[in-house]
Amino acid sequence: MSTTDDAAVVVFTSETRQQILSLGGSRGWVLSRKSVEHSHYLVCCRRQDWNNKAEGIPPRAAFLVGRILSLTPLDETKNSRGQARFHIGISDFADIAVAEVWRKELRNPVAYAGLKQLGIPLKRLTFQPVAEARPTGSHASRGGLTIAEAKKALAVTFGVRPEDIEITIKG
Repeated sequence: MSTTDDAAVVVFTSETRQQILSLGGSRGWVLSRKSVEHSHYLVCCRRQDWNNKAEGIPPRAAFLVGRILSLTPLDETKNSRGQARFHIGISDFADIAVAEVWRKELRNPVAYAGLKQLGIPLKRLTFQPVAEARPTGSHASRGGLTIAEAKKALAVTFGVRPEDIEITIKG
């Protein structure tokens, strides 16, 4: 693991670029919380899946680098050993195309390395902000949100269940 300014969490994901950006990060990872706290970047590598083939990203290639913003436990998704899964939130992202970043010998879908070690030149990355997760539904035409729609949208943003969101309205 790298402890430098280019330290990264590397994930082998079947999530599409659009899914990652709409969720403000990548989710469902069993990981070392301490290692993530020392990391500045999230590197997403392609795990080929039927649902992501249209993107045309070669298997094991790095396709997105994000600046880590948050690490949120997902209570509803524990693995078979009872270990919590996490959402790794990102504030900015850069699209990249670096082949064969994910090594075949890695068995765990989460690894830790430096960007330089991965062959990703930090100085050449152009970051752009991740847009806020926007709720979908009929509220746009009504000009407002229902409490249920707001809870659902906030749950996606923060990686929790809608029933874990409490909303207080004063006025």
